[in-house]
Amino acid sequence: MLPLPPLLALTALSIVLAGPVAAQPQTDTTITWRSYSRTGTAAVQVYPGPPDDEEAHTIVVKELARNEGPSTVDDFQYLADRVGRSFGIDPTTAYWVLHWGGFSFIGADPEADKALFLRATFNRTKSGALGSPYWKVVSETDVRELTDRRWRP
Repeated sequence: MLPLPPLLALTALSIVLAGPVAAQPQTDTTITWRSYSRTGTAAVQVYPGPPDDEEAHTIVVKELARNEGPSTVDDFQYLADRVGRSFGIDPTTAYWVLHWGGFSFIGADPEADKALFLRATFNRTKSGALGSPYWKVVSETDVRELTDRRWRP
């Protein structure tokens, strides 16, 4: 076997050493909603489910500093129902993550390392309505696994 030219060998090596690329959301948008007296705003990212479960999307909702309405956590049940209807996703089969970071606070560094992630799960009531969320604090690693599931070997 002939040795590879140096440039080609370097290129092949860099491809082998390159790590996995972070998942890109299918949808990256802003949602607004009207509360009793004010309009709320949040960022929404929809990630696809793994290949063996196409319905299990991960939806990340980011609390934004420019939100002049209620906190996303206050209206989350309504937001999950609305986002689910907008994108054809059953909120009870999706993985929901609320994310607070530097972008959530006026005057804070938007790229700050500190962050809080809450995972929410939903059930349906006997009448079929979306029930209140169940909350769990999760790590950034947990969120990365939920959003990168499709691309892991």
